[in-house]
Amino acid sequence: MKLFRFGCLALLLTGLFGCQKYDEFEKADFESDGAEFAIPLLKSRVSIQELLENFDAYSHVEVDSEGLIHFIYEDEVFTQNADEFFQRIYSTLPPIIPLDTSYFTLDFDTLSDEIMIDLARYKSGVVNALIYSEYEGLINFSMTIHEATKNGQPLAIQMQVMSPIGVIFEGAPLPQGDVSFAVPVEGYELRPINGKVHIEYAALTESGDTLPLEPNHVALENVNIQFSYFEGYFGKTTFEGKRDSVDINFFKEWEQSNVHFENPIIKLDIQNSFGIPTRSDIKEFDALTTNGPSIPLESDFINNGGIDFAYPTLAEVGQSKSTVLTLNADNSNVTDLLSAKPIGIDYQVDAIANPSDNPNARGFITDSSFYTVSMMFDIPLHGRASGFDAVDSFDVDFSDYDVLKEVEFKLVSDNNMPIGIATQGYFLDSTGVVLDSLFDSIGYPIEAAPVGADGIVTGKQTTTTFVTFDAARFDGIRKATKLEVHALLSTTNSGQTNVKVFSNQDVEIRMGMKVKV
Repeated sequence: MKLFRFGCLALLLTGLFGCQKYDEFEKADFESDGAEFAIPLLKSRVSIQELLENFDAYSHVEVDSEGLIHFIYEDEVFTQNADEFFQRIYSTLPPIIPLDTSYFTLDFDTLSDEIMIDLARYKSGVVNALIYSEYEGLINFSMTIHEATKNGQPLAIQMQVMSPIGVIFEGAPLPQGDVSFAVPVEGYELRPINGKVHIEYAALTESGDTLPLEPNHVALENVNIQFSYFEGYFGKTTFEGKRDSVDINFFKEWEQSNVHFENPIIKLDIQNSFGIPTRSDIKEFDALTTNGPSIPLESDFINNGGIDFAYPTLAEVGQSKSTVLTLNADNSNVTDLLSAKPIGIDYQVDAIANPSDNPNARGFITDSSFYTVSMMFDIPLHGRASGFDAVDSFDVDFSDYDVLKEVEFKLVSDNNMPIGIATQGYFLDSTGVVLDSLFDSIGYPIEAAPVGADGIVTGKQTTTTFVTFDAARFDGIRKATKLEVHALLSTTNSGQTNVKVFSNQDVEIRMGMKVKV
């Protein structure tokens, strides 16, 4: 059994096929002539589609209508939500609004430069009336915000307080009320009229007489006010994106290879639920490569003014709209960029709201509004490659084979793929010292199938390889504890010919050994 493991693992070709058939050794038919035993070890078939599937969490394989395999890599680059905008609104909303008249007009549009609010929906918080008076007795006080309504009724505060009330703050009266009369604002809608909100109050004595209050001795207090929705014009605003990077893991496996893709595509998919015109301002979008400087992604779509996002209308609140930008060899440098094997993208993308600065462009923002930018690489397996180096190691133990005279391994491959595999194995002792190699030199025990001028396979390629260890050579690896296998994958003609890889292409490998004892 240990000798079988040696032969099988030596030619695993780092994942091309496996020793999943150990039980076949027990069932094998032995043919012997004196002290020679011919032992079939395995028969395995694998397709290129099976090899590529489940490469990592971000990639998968798709097959087009012609059967051509596409390697797909997808990842989300970044997300921007509405928090920044809402915090800007909250920072301009005064916690206390002094009222200098009993019918006070608040110019809501002046709370923030360039912003004109047509509708705001309260999410949480309370409003409270604060009053200051030296009158002695009971005061019946009411305050109404006429443009804030719920179920058709304006927001109203009713309170009774014993006077005198209030405090002196830095030499001036500061309204001081009883928060127990505060009104929760959840569910109310605020609809300014021509940008104006009207706040009216009345103070009556216990006998019903009007109690005059000094200007600014009454105030509206906003406590932890939050909104869920704004509708109107929000000005030309830049949302500054954070500079960051995203890893592209599958190219890291190809650092030592040469690769060229025919007709690759990069798609940028923008999902946007902000209900306002928005345009990207791409500050940085550079590919970080394995063997050279970063390469900026170049395209007229990116370099000439940015990308306009599709956005939902006022009738589509709660929906998101998709904008897909397809970059190919005709409109960008994507072919050169992917051939450089990017291992990451360094980016900074700002967003400009209302880039045309048109105040008639009314829109909306909700507290759940967002936009995301996702990136997809669509790489058809049409091109050429060489020098894909894969390495793996396996435990071996030859200590029980004292009377072994000779071992001959036979590997037969029927390859329908335009991909050849050169392999070499090294026997290592417990300290990592190389004792010997499996083959005399690196060769192609699995040769690539031939292709025509169109890069399509024209026939099956059968390759037979023998490896013999005599007693003296085998004695030199008897102390080996590891077999380290190196495999180099290249397309037909040592990576000099463009090929197409289809889902129905596969390779069958049969392996056996002849043992003399």
